[in-house]
Amino acid sequence: MPHDAARLPLALGAWAALLAFVAGAAGLLWSAIYVPAVPPALRSGAWSQDLVTLLAAPGLLVCDRLIRRGRPIAWLPWMGFVGYLIYAYGLYAFDRVVTPLFPLYVAILALSTGAAVLFVRHVRPEAVRPAGPRPPPRRLAALLAALVLLFGTLWSAMLAPALATGIARDGHAIFVLDLAFALPLIAVGAGLLWRRHPLGDLFAVPALMKTGVLGLSVLIGTLVAPRWTGLPVDPAEVALYALMGLGPLALVPVFLRRLEVSDPGPLDPAQGAPTSGP
Repeated sequence: MPHDAARLPLALGAWAALLAFVAGAAGLLWSAIYVPAVPPALRSGAWSQDLVTLLAAPGLLVCDRLIRRGRPIAWLPWMGFVGYLIYAYGLYAFDRVVTPLFPLYVAILALSTGAAVLFVRHVRPEAVRPAGPRPPPRRLAALLAALVLLFGTLWSAMLAPALATGIARDGHAIFVLDLAFALPLIAVGAGLLWRRHPLGDLFAVPALMKTGVLGLSVLIGTLVAPRWTGLPVDPAEVALYALMGLGPLALVPVFLRRLEVSDPGPLDPAQGAPTSGP
């Protein structure tokens, strides 16, 4: 990515991370903020998402610092964290989670989306290449395709009663974002990996991070759900969500160690660090 072109997405991503940290901390410290905006059955999910956001937002800022210090490989997890913020706060914005922090949710969605669009506009896929042996791309493609099939089948089954009755389920924005955007994008990425297209390498780490971080959020939400619902935890659900969250996250460092980025990004030692950003 050209040096000047990198400054704005980094600045937008950094501001999104800072605002997300504020929103996540407020949601954890002031849990009543979600009453009555979030139905009781979904409040464990809001709590877990806020907790994961308190990890993801600093992670995004760490990637920002690494990029500015001349570590362009950090662009890949940077994009994964940005993708998480788009999805997480897209849910809050489109699912009408109207709390006193709603303007903050919309701002985070706008900033992170802008950062992602600028990244996609300026990135050079050929800059990402193998640095050594790596897990076979077709195995990762098969894993991503299996996740798409699993979620697509599960979400379709959950939507079927709503289609029959005409009454929307709680959390309907999850189905919209997944079925219209997230799952098709992951399916495209799986196809690129299967064909060993250069874009597949660029896509792999962000896709694994987006899937893994959200899977981790769902896992935590499932474990703490009895606090709000009073119902016992289903061990089968815990095992499924643990696989969905921890499995992709475990593959992220494996891929990062075996990829290199030739593009110096926004920090070329010969040109100095950019100064824009919060």
